[in-house]
Amino acid sequence: MPGRAAGRAAGVCVAVLLLAGCRPPGGPAAAAPARATSTPARTGSPPPSAGTTSPASAPASHRTARPDPPARLAGLPTLPRGGRTLLPGWRLVAYYGAAGTPALGVLGSGPPDQVWPRLAAAAARFGTARTRVLPTYELISAIANGYPGPDGGYRTRVDGATIDRYLDSVRRHHALLLLDIQPGHSDFPTEARRLERWLREPDVALAIDPEWRMSAGGVPGQRIGTVSAAEVNAVSAWLDELTVRYRLPQKLLLVHQFTVGMVTDKDDLAPRRHLAMVFNMDGFGGRAAKLAKYRMLAADRRFGLGLKLFLRQDIAIFQPPEVLALQPAPDVVEYQ
Repeated sequence: MPGRAAGRAAGVCVAVLLLAGCRPPGGPAAAAPARATSTPARTGSPPPSAGTTSPASAPASHRTARPDPPARLAGLPTLPRGGRTLLPGWRLVAYYGAAGTPALGVLGSGPPDQVWPRLAAAAARFGTARTRVLPTYELISAIANGYPGPDGGYRTRVDGATIDRYLDSVRRHHALLLLDIQPGHSDFPTEARRLERWLREPDVALAIDPEWRMSAGGVPGQRIGTVSAAEVNAVSAWLDELTVRYRLPQKLLLVHQFTVGMVTDKDDLAPRRHLAMVFNMDGFGGRAAKLAKYRMLAADRRFGLGLKLFLRQDIAIFQPPEVLALQPAPDVVEYQ
């Protein structure tokens, strides 16, 4: 089996059928605890087009002020560019990564506002007459490590100030923030609840990555992790209830997957009324292998579909017209 180095942490990533979804584990220093307040939604300015950017010459006060959350519709908070239903109707186009760490994805190639023009231009290519695009930052909020760390969790939690910085940026651009979890030896419900302060917001969504969910004795990067349907159901039930409690618009729950075994007992997964649940094919490799895995996920028609495109690892990366021609076309397109 082919493999690759695990970055700053020891370990060898696993390749499956010439298709791997592995990202190098390792992250910043231990995170400070996030503050426990939440910003209430209030009226914001009208959404710009996908290609609109904030001018570099804007006054310093404009650049540093806390941006408004999305507007309200009949007293209820809306999605960043209006409405309360995410799927169908929108296609999310995301840049994935960790703050300040280009090796983990294109989102980390610069500060969030610096990355924005590239994301906006990429997203604009995926709009159609029936489906608008919603640019998205997918920020890794818990980064799997190849070493135990102070609490033995094999993961580093990103500090609240960093998440706030990305949330401020998406609000300047009327975009979405998708918080990704690589739990290591923790679990998804524990890590999701840590993010509640942000998930109460109408423009913040959740992604979970079973590749980095380790069982006892597992080291991230040395094996592919798994998650049970029961644990996914626990996360989705909690997120669905949170969405109802705060009267939020439909919220995205994205699950990364590139092998059958990454989600056990998948038939037992429960769709949720207030969530847009999407399974995202995030393996890299040749076109035939990627298409085979995409079709594997498409066979379960209960959930939406996503496709991750790897800018460096994919062989003959799919171009936007080719992605849009897939049947079914993905609801989420990510770049790493």
